[in-house]
Amino acid sequence: MAFEDKFLYHADRANNVLSWQVRDALTVEDAEKASALVKQNLAVMNEAKLLVDNRFMVSKGRPIVFSPEVNMIWEQLQSDILPKVSKCAILCSGVIMKMQMDRIARASGMIEVLQSFWSDDSDTMRIDAYQFLGVTGNELIDRHTVQA
Repeated sequence: MAFEDKFLYHADRANNVLSWQVRDALTVEDAEKASALVKQNLAVMNEAKLLVDNRFMVSKGRPIVFSPEVNMIWEQLQSDILPKVSKCAILCSGVIMKMQMDRIARASGMIEVLQSFWSDDSDTMRIDAYQFLGVTGNELIDRHTVQA
């Protein structure tokens, strides 16, 4: 799968929200590209809200997680962008991913502004994330929802 199909993003300047969806496992090269895109978009935003959607990270019906090398890139990215971020919500594909996202956030310092969400009910999880961020919706996330 091409990077552009694995990593979708949207900058909502009106609500100051940068959202992205990871739709498959990322390679180190993919994670480096994604990191650069996030930094580029946040360069023109202050006190941004991040909405990260990892619900599609599923293979053969089972949640998948990031490799240790990709985790290192995410951790460094979080450390780098923390001064530009007011809140970060992460929608997870399973409890193991939620634990992984929380661990990375603790290591990067992002845990102070981050909340990760996991529920069997994808709509409930999405709504809870919107409430946490103080938004009513998101063009990217609302357009690309998990298929039951």
